[in-house]
Amino acid sequence: MTSQNRDKTKLGRREELPSRRLLDSPSRLIILCIAVLVISASGGVLLGNLLSKQDETTLVSSASAMAMQESPVVAISSPYEESEDLIDSPFTYNDFPQDETVEMQTTALDIRSSALILTHPPLVPKKTATDMQDPPWKKYAALAPPLKDKPLIAIVIDDVGLSRKRVDELVKLPALLTLAFLPYAPGLQGKADMARNRGHEVMLHMPMEPTDHHVDPGPDALLLGLSDEELRRRTRKNLDSFTGYVGVNNHMGSRFTANNDAMAIVLDMMAERGLLFLDSKTTAASVGYRLAVQRGMPSAKRDIFIDNVITEEAILKQLDKIEKVADRKGVAIAIGHPHLETISALKKWLPDARARGFLFIPISAVTALTFKG
Repeated sequence: MTSQNRDKTKLGRREELPSRRLLDSPSRLIILCIAVLVISASGGVLLGNLLSKQDETTLVSSASAMAMQESPVVAISSPYEESEDLIDSPFTYNDFPQDETVEMQTTALDIRSSALILTHPPLVPKKTATDMQDPPWKKYAALAPPLKDKPLIAIVIDDVGLSRKRVDELVKLPALLTLAFLPYAPGLQGKADMARNRGHEVMLHMPMEPTDHHVDPGPDALLLGLSDEELRRRTRKNLDSFTGYVGVNNHMGSRFTANNDAMAIVLDMMAERGLLFLDSKTTAASVGYRLAVQRGMPSAKRDIFIDNVITEEAILKQLDKIEKVADRKGVAIAIGHPHLETISALKKWLPDARARGFLFIPISAVTALTFKG
């Protein structure tokens, strides 16, 4: 072997010597293992701290999410989520009087000296002493314009609430309306709130027995065959069906409203709650308006039904009649229903009627003109 090769071999042995010596010596091997363990432990602690902080952050986020999910949430039935269109319910049959040509005898009102301005309160009125003393017919009254020397018209739409789409179309009409909601309508409170939020006034449309016994006025209707106890129970249930309304008018009821004793029971309950009463006058024999006045209730009665015949042409003719009544008496009350033809006719007529000088007011403003309480 040459000297050059011997030198290379010695150099390789020297390069391998530290590792061989470390592995060949038990004590050195133990030292190496201990060093590795110390280094691993230190790294593990550091890594553990890092991971624990990350886990802690994750746990906080998860706990926050769980807290949000588990927080008590009040479930509100939104009227905008409904898909039903129940306007053709059998309960929406209208109990029109037999002879609509008979003009209702109502007292002409001198509105020239009136300066009535009613306010539209929030949906949840403040619980002050003054507010608590205000009856619902004032507390929930819609904002009425200043009553100038103009003929006044109150448009009341009955049978409202069975179709969300129709409610939406009604509240978009270009004038203040009074919407009378059926107590058994689905999503009732949300629909009534929607109407009030758009500045319209809201009433309860109380189902009552018609003369035609083949016609069903709807669930929990007020019938003459009921005991006084059951009559009060049904009245109470209907009155409690939603909040934010100023008063009541009758749905059908050509038989029930002609009965003095039955109407007295119902009107006593309404009077106790501070409600107004609008007599729909489905029969000329109705005693509702007279009994309401006797009880000191804000009250009024209908002048004209605008959609006995459900065509746009016929409805426009009826609206022309209501203008004449308003011109003659100073104020007129028209009742219609949420038919597509009625909505279409009102959409055309309302702007023109306003341009001709008619002022549209809620039913509470009409009753306030004569109410002395």
